[in-house]
Amino acid sequence: MRKFVAIVLCILLTAPVFTQAQNAPVKNSFQEVTSHLDPGGNLYVYLSTEEWVNSLAGQISQLRDFVNAVPGTSADDKQNSARLFDLLARLVKQSGVEQISGFGMSSIALEKGLYRSKWMLHHYRGNESGFLWSAFGKQPHALAGLDLLPANTAFAWFSDLDLPFLWAIVNNEIVQSGIVGAQQTLRDLRAQFLAMTGGDLDQSVASIGNECGLVVTLDESSAVNPRLRAAGQMPDIGFMLVCKVKNDTVFGLVDSALKANQFVIRTDRSDLRMRTMASPSPAGAVQQRISIARSGDYLFIASTDALIEAAVAVKAGRKAGLKSTDEFKKISQGMPEQGNSFTFRSQRIPQMIAGLQSQVLPSDPATNNPAQRQMLANLFGTPATAGTYQVTANTSEGWLSVGNSGQNPASTLFLLPTMAAALITGATAIPSLLRSRQAANEAAAVANLRTIATAQVTHLSTSSNYGDMRALIQTGLLDSRFLSTVSGYEFVITVSGRRYTATATPTSPNSGRYGYSVTTDGVVRYSNVPGQAPAGQTGSPVR
Repeated sequence: MRKFVAIVLCILLTAPVFTQAQNAPVKNSFQEVTSHLDPGGNLYVYLSTEEWVNSLAGQISQLRDFVNAVPGTSADDKQNSARLFDLLARLVKQSGVEQISGFGMSSIALEKGLYRSKWMLHHYRGNESGFLWSAFGKQPHALAGLDLLPANTAFAWFSDLDLPFLWAIVNNEIVQSGIVGAQQTLRDLRAQFLAMTGGDLDQSVASIGNECGLVVTLDESSAVNPRLRAAGQMPDIGFMLVCKVKNDTVFGLVDSALKANQFVIRTDRSDLRMRTMASPSPAGAVQQRISIARSGDYLFIASTDALIEAAVAVKAGRKAGLKSTDEFKKISQGMPEQGNSFTFRSQRIPQMIAGLQSQVLPSDPATNNPAQRQMLANLFGTPATAGTYQVTANTSEGWLSVGNSGQNPASTLFLLPTMAAALITGATAIPSLLRSRQAANEAAAVANLRTIATAQVTHLSTSSNYGDMRALIQTGLLDSRFLSTVSGYEFVITVSGRRYTATATPTSPNSGRYGYSVTTDGVVRYSNVPGQAPAGQTGSPVR
């Protein structure tokens, strides 16, 4: 009986509270925002912003008056301060930030290990005059950027982006601000661009279309040498920037600047025009293959020409892309097919991180901490965690984002208070990861030089002389990968009479600390170049 009375009292006492919440005296966007969210999951958040953002520009102006009232401030400082605060206030007004009425977020499990998350940045219908609601896309559309992604894509972000519009706002506001330093910086930027490219900065920006994207690929096949698998080499990482363009302005400027460069590889086909900046060694090895290309409405800048070729082939349907993979098919189930931006992250990223952890953390006491392992797992997921695919669209009520992910958004959200600790951990772990990659590349370079030495012995016995790189490849004693960068090292072979020298040089400090060489005695030694060998071991055999 007492339990029954207690239950009745709880209901009666809390009833006014619920009634008050449902009939809030101050208007908010709770109903509008939550109508787009999923109730009943493991995360449900609403934040009303109307009372503290709808007069943000005015609050900035009040702060300006407060700063200018500080005793001892010179007239020039007051004037510069006033101009800066006025600039901020105008940008806030134009941005549409003051039109934000609320923010909501939800998460619900679709199945074990897969979560549907949503978030919404809301404005009331018809109240979207700021560039926050227009510069990043106005109407949802088919996500054409997906058709450019190779099957080995590990991360991709594509978004509508009206760069000429944003550039015009920056220019107009700096001119109107009267801030002399900012105006001079803008003039210097235009002058530097003209000196470097021979083109006009404003015309170049105006030629950019309404979509840009960033792609990261992981290529395990070109990075892992089966004989060195235990060394834990990282997969080759490729980067590609993609932008829609209205004309040839940017590509034409780069093409003109590269005409006198004898090392530029030019590709001119009906479907692709590409310029690849390759730096060959005397033996023909390549240090880098940074490329810029134009195909259709897109401009590509990538770490390798092969990555651009793959994107063009996927777009033309000649090659299977990311959308054909089992991972993407699973993670995109039930997702919107139209939007203004999307983000994809493959589960291969946590797999790579876990592999590095297994190699670095056990051998480095500074980072061998179970709590740090768990932190990285919470941030990036475990090797078994499904990837992430998020689509964001500009709707009549604001930005609505829908995503599928193997990570529980609720767990990730509660990690935010510990993010500072994660950054501190990263400051310790990242150098260790870099050292691990350097050590793996160095071990691979030494092993590859020994492979070259063995190939030279065979070539000498069959041809009575030593061979350069191309000769060893043509006879099948070496494979063609030695013509390009292998695990961060460039390999060069020089032959003089009855003697050869093969060298391995890191392409950057991050890819390796030391250089190596091998000659007719078959002994791999540290480089004779100061700074490319451990202290006191210049030219010494590698132990």
